[in-house]
Amino acid sequence: MSRPLRRRQRDERGYVAVVSGLLLIVLLGFSAFAVDVGHWYLEGQRAQRAADAAALAGVTKLPDDRFGAYAEAQRYAATNGFTNGVNRAVVSPSLAGGSTRLRVDVDSTVTNFFGGFLGLGATKVSRHATAEFAGPVPLGSPCNHFGDDPEVGSTGSSNCDNTGAFWANVGSIPANKQSGDAFQNDYCTSSTSDGCTNGDNADYEPNGHVFTVTVRQSVKNLTIEAFDPAFVAVGDLCDLSTAKLPQAAALAAADTYVSNPAQRYAKGNTSPWCTGDQPFTTGAKPKTEFVIKGPAGNPWEPTAWPTLNTASCKPRTFGGYNEDLSLALKKNSAQNLANPEIAETFRRWVTLCTIPGTVQPGTYSIQVHTNGLGSDTQSGHNRFSLRAYGTSGGDKDKIAVAGYSQMVLYANIPSTTSKFFLARVPSNSSGQFFNVNLFDIGDGAVAGSTVKVVPPSETGGSFSGCKGKGITNGNLVDCTIAVSSIYNGRWQTITVPIPSTYSCTDSSPSGCWVRLEFNYGAGSQPADTTSWSATLDGDPIRLVE
Repeated sequence: MSRPLRRRQRDERGYVAVVSGLLLIVLLGFSAFAVDVGHWYLEGQRAQRAADAAALAGVTKLPDDRFGAYAEAQRYAATNGFTNGVNRAVVSPSLAGGSTRLRVDVDSTVTNFFGGFLGLGATKVSRHATAEFAGPVPLGSPCNHFGDDPEVGSTGSSNCDNTGAFWANVGSIPANKQSGDAFQNDYCTSSTSDGCTNGDNADYEPNGHVFTVTVRQSVKNLTIEAFDPAFVAVGDLCDLSTAKLPQAAALAAADTYVSNPAQRYAKGNTSPWCTGDQPFTTGAKPKTEFVIKGPAGNPWEPTAWPTLNTASCKPRTFGGYNEDLSLALKKNSAQNLANPEIAETFRRWVTLCTIPGTVQPGTYSIQVHTNGLGSDTQSGHNRFSLRAYGTSGGDKDKIAVAGYSQMVLYANIPSTTSKFFLARVPSNSSGQFFNVNLFDIGDGAVAGSTVKVVPPSETGGSFSGCKGKGITNGNLVDCTIAVSSIYNGRWQTITVPIPSTYSCTDSSPSGCWVRLEFNYGAGSQPADTTSWSATLDGDPIRLVE
């Protein structure tokens, strides 16, 4: 009876050994699988970090430089260990439902440690990130010039339609803030002016005014110019008696630097060449410097971009002039020979920078200032314009010149109603608040003068729900405020809620531009310097997916 029992025990021992062996294989398989899964997880973390960094870096170049955004994204992915096409890594940037949203997909094929024993030698790990950029709102227009161009000719872009009648303005340290330049006039004579404490201007910007030249597509031989860049004291309305602008009867084309002296040198603000440089003290003649920078560096700090300094593109300083112009504008006068720069720059386009060859998409900055040039005691406003173009037929339509986050404008054309391109608000801005800040908008106003914020032309209609803060507070009917002298030296904010139904044409250079309609009123005689800025509420750069 006992022998059969012993045989069963021996058989069970063999069964347990077989089962244990099989279980060991299974356990080893699960262990190997766990090792590979852990590897996938770690690789996924690396890929996610690379995708996040790439999306955040590349999106800052949108909406104007899509291919630059893609290249920047791939560069940042490479610095985080994922170079496109290397070690079976694929980095794929693309737009994500809007011109200011960038999606970056990072795929990494990893070799499994133990999966090969189960027929799974490699696994693809995929991660993605989507970033949105709501950077400084581009001020100005989609046009290739900022300010008036009295001789637009063949350099004018088709995007320049409906641009307002104004000049760019740069003030000086001793000038009064209440004169209109909230960012360059550092002196306050009135305690009622906003941002003034003990005679100092809290809004003063030591880096001067900054403009951007955005090349959206490659162009040939980029040229950047300034119109009437030197301060020449002719007065707000170009009728300053001490300027002694030459009269038509005393002019002969052969004896001047221009072929149309009677028109170009005419007195009065009805002349399209009247920029209206205004001295605030006797004999004032501030110097003005134009510095071209970029197109590289932190997109938030254009004044820190590298300065271009070549034979054809370097900083230029223009001396001021506050003397008799009747001789200075003639070729053969002794006064002209003593100061030829005046005749060569007065009411003329002057080249600041030429970049030869094919210029790739990117953004350059123009820094304009009067401080630190040895004339900080000179008080005045210099008015000018900027433009940029290339030599190929369609190049002018590929370039936009705009103010960077703030701008100061001067208007002196009588009885005008102008619709200025104000700022570009992309289609994905719904739900945000667009804030327009206006300083000293009262000069030259008459009964009936108004300022209105107008949606992009392709959107049509009017904004609703706008509110004012400053002199005018509360609800604004039709997003409009009435203008009078009570705004002198004061800030006024208009807040526009961007509706959920907001849409505009991101793909068009002239699309998504919110405009400001300024009606000076019938019979008005403006000599109006105003400062503007605009912002969109919300984090400027953020991951949204």
